[in-house]
Amino acid sequence: MVDEIINAFYDSEHHYGYDYVYTVDNTPQNDDEFKLHNHNDRYEIVLFLTGNAEFHIEGNIYRSHPHDIYIARPMEMHHNYFLSPDKYTRVVIHIPVVFFQNSHCPELEEVFLNRSLGVDCQIPARIVDREMYHLLMKMNQYLKNGAYKIARCVLMEFLYLLNQINEPLTIPVAADRHINDILLYINGHLDTALTLDRLSEEFYINKYYLCRVFKKVTGYTINHYINYKRLILARELHSRGQTLLEASTNAGFNNYAHFYRMYRREFGTSPRS
Repeated sequence: MVDEIINAFYDSEHHYGYDYVYTVDNTPQNDDEFKLHNHNDRYEIVLFLTGNAEFHIEGNIYRSHPHDIYIARPMEMHHNYFLSPDKYTRVVIHIPVVFFQNSHCPELEEVFLNRSLGVDCQIPARIVDREMYHLLMKMNQYLKNGAYKIARCVLMEFLYLLNQINEPLTIPVAADRHINDILLYINGHLDTALTLDRLSEEFYINKYYLCRVFKKVTGYTINHYINYKRLILARELHSRGQTLLEASTNAGFNNYAHFYRMYRREFGTSPRS
């Protein structure tokens, strides 16, 4: 539960194209608020300020330090895992996928796209502290003062610097190397037949062991993870202009009725909503 909102800028009118939130949790817990999740049509940037936590993303683990930055794209499942209930303070920025096209700066999107699943997600404080941390704090002050246009300009400078990083980033620890390989395989083959037996044979792993370890690492059963990723993909394809039938088929669903049932079960609404 968020105990204090230092600053929150929600761009409900879409004049500036992003959300900025600076919050504090005095005693964070590993509960539903911080469970594994993704953001369907938004990129996420998190500036970690204080706390004792790890950032888990698609089977990879990054140890958090003050002023580290984390990035995630829509298809990446991620969450914070707290090692103790120390005060957790952070800045979170959500940028819709359409922001870069609408702002005529597609080159600034590259930092989110040109990397493997769950890799190069942590920009360490030694890089952030040169300029990027100060820019995000400037944004906080400008937004508090109502200088929204100036804050947006600062965000663009921040994104430019994020894309200019040309040195090695933090190497994550794999929760389980086999599961990492399987996650990459699943995400690269969502439009094909994916079954427990197929994965077990493809990776020479006992399927009962695979089920147990997969759930431990991801928090999802294999079938739930596959269906969830296919739903996200179908929603993305539909947003690009495909019909729901085309999108569901291209995302790996054998028939529309199954897709419709899964969608309502997962999101509690019709895919047409």
